[in-house]
Amino acid sequence: YTDIVLAANTLNTFFDHLAQNNWVLLPFDLKMASQLLDSATQKQKSGLFREARLAKSETHQPKIRGDSTLWLDEKDLSLSNSELAALHFLENLKENLRQYFRISISTFECHYACYSVGSFYQKHTDSSFGENPRLFSFVIYLNSDWSNNDGGALKAYNTENLELFSIVPKAGQMILFRSDLLHEVLPTQKTRYSLTGWFRR
Repeated sequence: YTDIVLAANTLNTFFDHLAQNNWVLLPFDLKMASQLLDSATQKQKSGLFREARLAKSETHQPKIRGDSTLWLDEKDLSLSNSELAALHFLENLKENLRQYFRISISTFECHYACYSVGSFYQKHTDSSFGENPRLFSFVIYLNSDWSNNDGGALKAYNTENLELFSIVPKAGQMILFRSDLLHEVLPTQKTRYSLTGWFRR
């Protein structure tokens, strides 16, 4: 699987880009992405996904955020082998981030995100406060058949509101960026799946 990405010399090149630009695009194993997509779609059909809520909000606000989510917990005995492998990959990535940046990264969290046709997520940051704030955000894309015309791109902006990147949500890639970057998900023209999360201090 994706452990091939974890070769130290390769990762350092990616992390150099992250340090200089506040974001980096990593490769992600297509076979694993396909298996995760199968797991996500099966669980969504089983009614396990829930409408996403904004931080500190008790209600779903689709005019701001339209996705539905399902959190992954390594203690969940129903996780598939691909889901366990993805969590293992993220744990290794967390350790490599910690060593490269010489900062405390204690944990990570992640969930599936499903955007149905027409849904989006307005501009926001993932920054959080408290004892273990979010440092880096990531999105692993799961749809293999995706074109520019399908929408659903992830766009991020700098402090002058100039575009930093625009990523088409196609499988085989993982975007990693600072959690304080302003970003948005554009309206999607077909169902869009990803595995999304954060590394925390």
